[in-house]
Amino acid sequence: MDEEACDIEAIAETVVFLSYFKNLPDGRQIAKVKYPLPEVLLLCLLAVIAGAETITDIARFGEKKLALLRRFRPFREGTPAHDHLGDILASLDAEQFQRCFVAWVASLIGVPEGVVAIDGKTVRRSKGVDKDAPSRPGESHPEPLTDPYMNLSVHTARAPP
Repeated sequence: MDEEACDIEAIAETVVFLSYFKNLPDGRQIAKVKYPLPEVLLLCLLAVIAGAETITDIARFGEKKLALLRRFRPFREGTPAHDHLGDILASLDAEQFQRCFVAWVASLIGVPEGVVAIDGKTVRRSKGVDKDAPSRPGESHPEPLTDPYMNLSVHTARAPP
């Protein structure tokens, strides 16, 4: 497949991904929005796919891969710094975001939305055996997605050095 065909396919996949989040409310004041929500969501998706585990990693990915990101969206103002990115993500409705994300993942694996589940222990920040152990600040808790009917689990993991 030539590069142009790959670009067209990648752009189409971007449109599909973002279509699942089109109804996600953005509570920011429109006149003050420097970084459009679709650009922020795309930045986060691509950064996590590339191995980002923290907000700082996502922001760093945005700085280093701006040319790549601009193949999909304008990113006229560049990408947000980690603190601004954190503020944007914190302003989103977590339950609505989860519904959008699960719908997108369900479409990828070809199952109804109700079949895809988020690991509740990870969401609650459980620490495994020692439930009383406090979470450390900045500790990464990837949230694996599981499909109990298809024995499918999607999660992020750090690649060995």
